[in-house]
Amino acid sequence: MTAQRTITDEIGEIGVWLMGEFGGRVPAAVISRVLNASRRDLEGRIDPEELGEMFHTLCRFRLQRILASDQRITIKIPAPASREW
Repeated sequence: MTAQRTITDEIGEIGVWLMGEFGGRVPAAVISRVLNASRRDLEGRIDPEELGEMFHTLCRFRLQRILASDQRITIKIPAPASREW
């Protein structure tokens, strides 16, 4: 008997992989939302044979973009200017 790998299995494995890769830097809830949104965005639009690769690529891109935007956001409070009167 041969176990057939389904797209659901593949997406599950990709989710585990991405949780491991981004888990320490992005909250699990955010990763989960990215995974769910990416799957919804691709289902029915991509050939099922290509869905796994496209899903991984899209999720990874979105998670990297989230990380990049977090790194760009910095709050700098300027020191009060000394005024000589």
